[in-house]
Amino acid sequence: MPDTGEASMEEFKMLADRAGLGMTQEELDTLKPIFDVYAAYARELHTLSFGAEEMVVEFHPDWPDA
Repeated sequence: MPDTGEASMEEFKMLADRAGLGMTQEELDTLKPIFDVYAAYARELHTLSFGAEEMVVEFHPDWPDA
């Protein structure tokens, strides 16, 4: 599990307001734990070094049956 450097509720509210989501306090309270989990995974991805390798995305039209 990645490091959980959680955002404060104030920071999270500021992000939601900046995005124009117009969320109630109850919605913010519900969504914040999920945001913290995905933010930790995003921080972990940013630490990876792929060097000069070219990134490729593959699409399989018959997924998930492939």
